[in-house]
Amino acid sequence: MATLDRLGPAPTPSFPARTAWRPRRAIAVALILATAIALLQVVQSSSAANTGQKLQQLEARRSELKARVHELEAEVAALASLERTERAARERLGMVPARDQQYIAVDVPSPSVPLLPRPLLEPTPLPDDESEPWWRALLKALP
Repeated sequence: MATLDRLGPAPTPSFPARTAWRPRRAIAVALILATAIALLQVVQSSSAANTGQKLQQLEARRSELKARVHELEAEVAALASLERTERAARERLGMVPARDQQYIAVDVPSPSVPLLPRPLLEPTPLPDDESEPWWRALLKALP
């Protein structure tokens, strides 16, 4: 029987043979995975450091802007002071405070309608019977 096996064609497998993991291949795959993991960690830590640096820069810019706002508020308060306004009126405009104050009493009542802006046509008053809607007159007539 041994002779028959040698003379006949070699049997062909129906599926390809699996290649066994050799130590070199396993070491190469492990090194590639370790390198990929290390690079991923480096990229993540670099991204986190970059984000932290941007955050610090933005916080510093915010602090500078807050300080500038406080400076501008103080400047506005100084420019709006009454003493400064009086000094500017005296120095630049040549104004002086009033020496005599006079009070005038007016005995005429104020107008009932605003004077300005005046309408072009005076509105005509409606008669009393047309001034209220018909349904209100109906409601008043009910007991």
